Amino acid sequence: MPLHSSLGNKSETPSQKKKKERKKEKEKEKFEKKPEEFETKEEIKEEDVDIEITEEPIKKSRKIKDKREVKPLPEEVKEQMVYYIEYNDIQLNKKILADKLTEISKSTKDARYEYDLDFKKEVNIKLEAVKTLFNELKQKESVVKQSLEEPFIVQKINIDIETKVFQLENLTREHKLHKVDRESFEKLREKYKQEKQSLEEERDDLLVGMKLWIQDLKLEKAEMSGERKLTKGRFHAKEITEEEFKESDKDFDLRLKKINTKIKTLEKLTK
Repeated sequence: MPLHSSLGNKSETPSQKKKKERKKEKEKEKFEKKPEEFETKEEIKEEDVDIEITEEPIKKSRKIKDKREVKPLPEEVKEQMVYYIEYNDIQLNKKILADKLTEISKSTKDARYEYDLDFKKEVNIKLEAVKTLFNELKQKESVVKQSLEEPFIVQKINIDIETKVFQLENLTREHKLHKVDRESFEKLREKYKQEKQSLEEERDDLLVGMKLWIQDLKLEKAEMSGERKLTKGRFHAKEITEEEFKESDKDFDLRLKKINTKIKTLEKLTK
């Protein structure tokens, strides 16, 4: 190999040097651009985070707004609810008296009833007292029943909603059969839909108020159960006598039956 050619590979001409310098500058520019790209990506990520943070409270506020506002129950509705509760309370009292009457009647089969005049008189007085109370309840039941509006307003609204659904279905079917023109169909459909929606809103407002009342009764029941347990504890601690405990427990039993009747009555009215 000639000497000048081997030296030529090691030495560089001015033009080659310039080319290398340009190449280095280009490479340098590439590396300088990369940090900028990373910065823009980080900025985008930060913006995304900002968007998520600012949107979250908005979503929560929308949920709060979407919650149905609790409207006070109309007086006539509350009055009807009280009548329904009172009517079912009368049914409970009638059952209690009927059981008591059956229990007292057993005494008439006692041998003493035939020969012991004082015993017979005492039993008869008790029987007459229970029969009198039973007749009074029947009279009260008749008065309350006359005040009841049947069906209850929630059931009435449900019937009206079903009627609107029936009308919509009929209208759609008849329109498909070309028995109702397009313009009339659209007008009536919109009318029935609005009426149905209005009825549903009225019913839902009533249900919210009624369920709050039921919730209050359930809280009262829970407090009553707590009191009953406390009385049991007082008896076992010998604070009260067995007789006092039995009398108190009997009273709690009746009160719980009555509050359960109220809860069941109102729950039935919401359906």
